[in-house]
Amino acid sequence: MKKKIYILSFVVASFAVLFAGCDNAEYEVKDNSVYLSDAAGATKSTTLTMDDGVDITVNVRLAKKIDKDVEVEIKLNPSLLDSYNEANNSEYYPLTDLQLPAGAKVTIPAGEIGAVYTIHVDDFDTGGKQYALGVELGNVVAGGIEKSASQSRFIYLLAKPLNVSVPILNGRSGAVKAAPETNWGITTAQWSLECWARMSAYSINNQAIFYTGSDDHEIYIRFGDANSPYNYLQIKTLGGQIQTPSDLEANKWYHWAFVYDGTTLTIYQDGEERMKFDPPAPAGGSVRFDYLQMISSGSYFRDQCAMSQVRLWKTAISQTQIKNNMYYSVNPANPDLISYWPMDEGDGNSFADITGNGHDATADTGVVKGWEHGIRFDQQ
Repeated sequence: MKKKIYILSFVVASFAVLFAGCDNAEYEVKDNSVYLSDAAGATKSTTLTMDDGVDITVNVRLAKKIDKDVEVEIKLNPSLLDSYNEANNSEYYPLTDLQLPAGAKVTIPAGEIGAVYTIHVDDFDTGGKQYALGVELGNVVAGGIEKSASQSRFIYLLAKPLNVSVPILNGRSGAVKAAPETNWGITTAQWSLECWARMSAYSINNQAIFYTGSDDHEIYIRFGDANSPYNYLQIKTLGGQIQTPSDLEANKWYHWAFVYDGTTLTIYQDGEERMKFDPPAPAGGSVRFDYLQMISSGSYFRDQCAMSQVRLWKTAISQTQIKNNMYYSVNPANPDLISYWPMDEGDGNSFADITGNGHDATADTGVVKGWEHGIRFDQQ
């Protein structure tokens, strides 16, 4: 496998409401206060190239200047992630190995409005997890200024955008089949299926990217049906079907997410809701997964499909989850994952299921036409 070069992205979120206390005194007009400038505004984000590490600049400010130094402690608070994860249905982990020096503080010199405290983070292997850094102001140790309770806490979300190898697939010679090829014996009331896909063309109907289940449990996802032009995506499932408008472009990456919440099937394209419908209820009130195949319509699949980051969930993931995780790996140990095929091996015709659930996939001879390397979905 080729060595991957990563970018470290910091998505920064302000929690003025989330972290505000209930004390009415917090909302009184104050003569002066010290606060984190990032926490005073709307959500911000910045992307930094990760070479030998990255510096996080914590900007500490006063509401107005005073004629003496103001010193305030800087602290890391991993517990800030608990409420963030709950509010955003996310799974960020604290950087437990990162510690600030004892007595870490920032000094705003007399006559100045602010100062910066820099936290250096070395590059590291995330192992598919997402990490974050909770920062807060501690005690004001000099200057006699109060700190703002609502603007003294801030979270830096750290994530490495995917930079991967992807296979180029064609179905004329067969399909990609996950193990075992039959009788998975998995039933669930909800499900979600995600992937990145790029088609070289939409020259014919019935180019199926996924096929799972059978009869009333069928999930069949393809580009094009009987009506041309065929540049639309259609899903047939649970006795019904729906399709997107015919506006897909050849040689363009799309992120697809198909989410069934037990009642409604929703198609998300690039994180945005595209179509939804209520298929007939599955027999017994649950969906049965018998197997999963990709690029599965044989001679009909005559164009080339690049595919990556296939994730099968046994729950209905939210739009927030979809958007948060489109460009990043997710924790393969998440108990809601049935299977996760990154499809980033870089060569060969085998694709590991990194959940450990045993659904490794293999392409039939001739299905893999080649590999592309260094694909950044956030830069497409």
